[in-house]
Amino acid sequence: METTKSEFDTDKAKMEKKGNYEIEETEKKDLTYTKTHHNLAYKILKYNPIDPLSDLYRKFLKSFNLLERADELHWWITYATWCKFWMRVLWRWEKKGELCPEWGPGIVVGNHQSHLDPFFIGGAVHRRIQWMSKLGNFKTPIVRTLFENLGAFRLDRDNPTPGMENAKEILTKGGWVGIFPEATRSLNGELAEEFKTGAVRLAIEMQVPIVPTAVIGSENALPKGKLVMKPTKVITRVGKAIYYDDYDIETVSFDEIQKLTMELREAIANLLSGKATDDKIENEEELSIGSPKDLEDKPRKFNFLKEIKKIGIDAVKQFDDFWYGTLRALEVFGLRHQVEQPLYYLTGHILTAYTNLMNPIKVIDFDKNLPKKGGALIACGHNSEWDVLMLPYAIWLNGKRELWQMSKESLFKIPFVNAWVRTHHAFPLKRGESDLPSYLHAKQCLEEGKLVVVYPEGTTNNGGGELLEGHTGAVRLAIEAQVPIIPVGVTGTENIYPKHGKMLNFGNGCIFKAGEPFLEHQKYWGKKMPEYDELKNITDNMMEKIKDLMFYNDPLA
Repeated sequence: METTKSEFDTDKAKMEKKGNYEIEETEKKDLTYTKTHHNLAYKILKYNPIDPLSDLYRKFLKSFNLLERADELHWWITYATWCKFWMRVLWRWEKKGELCPEWGPGIVVGNHQSHLDPFFIGGAVHRRIQWMSKLGNFKTPIVRTLFENLGAFRLDRDNPTPGMENAKEILTKGGWVGIFPEATRSLNGELAEEFKTGAVRLAIEMQVPIVPTAVIGSENALPKGKLVMKPTKVITRVGKAIYYDDYDIETVSFDEIQKLTMELREAIANLLSGKATDDKIENEEELSIGSPKDLEDKPRKFNFLKEIKKIGIDAVKQFDDFWYGTLRALEVFGLRHQVEQPLYYLTGHILTAYTNLMNPIKVIDFDKNLPKKGGALIACGHNSEWDVLMLPYAIWLNGKRELWQMSKESLFKIPFVNAWVRTHHAFPLKRGESDLPSYLHAKQCLEEGKLVVVYPEGTTNNGGGELLEGHTGAVRLAIEAQVPIIPVGVTGTENIYPKHGKMLNFGNGCIFKAGEPFLEHQKYWGKKMPEYDELKNITDNMMEKIKDLMFYNDPLA
């Protein structure tokens, strides 16, 4: 039976009322501490001026219909500035593992040991997370102000329907919801034997992925029932997204949901033990944090050089976080591209000076074959990592058009590089596996009239004029977006920056040549996607066009 809008609003109002007038004795039990100074600290916090001021602030924003936008801005400013900074300073916090999906809605879940877990998990993913939280947290001093301004929403355990409807509304709008399937914090750091099934049910009903995470060490940072935070070591591991496309909420059985929930628990358990990530273990200290029960706060030997190195690395990470958070904050006001464009142009001028001095580039027929406006897919040969810098520069030289690039996901895990490539319109692609969100984003860019590059070989070739076999994704994308394909041949970039190279070879040059628009796929625009054999045939013909644009057999090149 579906909940109507009026019933939902009524239930939501009742839930808000219950959150404000919950039985005081129950709250006192949760907030009574064995140590006198803890109780004193609580009493001071209980009558703090921050909470009432926040209430007035939020009421003001709501009156101008700015509350939702402000909460999104709060998230990006918080995580871009002080939140990640203090996590690194106080808890030597590190993030390991995967990137969560870049686009579309989803659910993030994790183990729950501390009130700080939402911050440790939120800092490890690059999406805004709106956490589902029990009513009591919205009466806890300071905590409620933090939760409200970061977009958390209430869940009444006695009447979960309004809370779940809130979650569905967030997902429908393309947002991300955070859920702790254990339903409460662990007392001993151990993962609960049973998970609640709500997260899996919600994922199946809304057809969104779940990203499992594991926080290791947070029970020592702020244990359950404690008020004072302690410095310690905390690691957040992020697993691969789990998709439930093969399940339908109308037909899936309770036994299947329980089985999927147990598999989700196993995924988190594997993250806790370090089995589910490809990140190498760097030292014995990290090895000792293989699971919560192995974590001990042992005295560390002070190593001056090691500490200086860590401070430097953390500073670079902090800059990267700040830059990314700033870009996302600008999105709230629709200003991101207005800021990125002059930086893109500045890079173009810098590369002009560099190529004239160090590694010259020759650009042929881009002015003739590249459309002056409208979407087009650039299918480019891939001899070297240098291509991803020179191709957008070659396009920029001929009409100042900007290029959106699919780039391998690993680049977005490197501090500073992540900030730079995002500012220059790159977006992550999971190589070697299906990445529908990235594909759909590329399609959207093309439909918006942008230029998008795809390297059909999927990775760099060995140079010398021999191309790898082309994948059919470029042709599929061009058919769906109904745009022309512009083939581009590349010559010589492998001599500037060889595959697996460490340094640039100064003095060597390269050639980029654009061919006439390739339109063999045009007959399928607006029609059923052709079979694989036909797609492969078109792709092979496209690769021949790219090869014809290379100059390895031309002595005059």
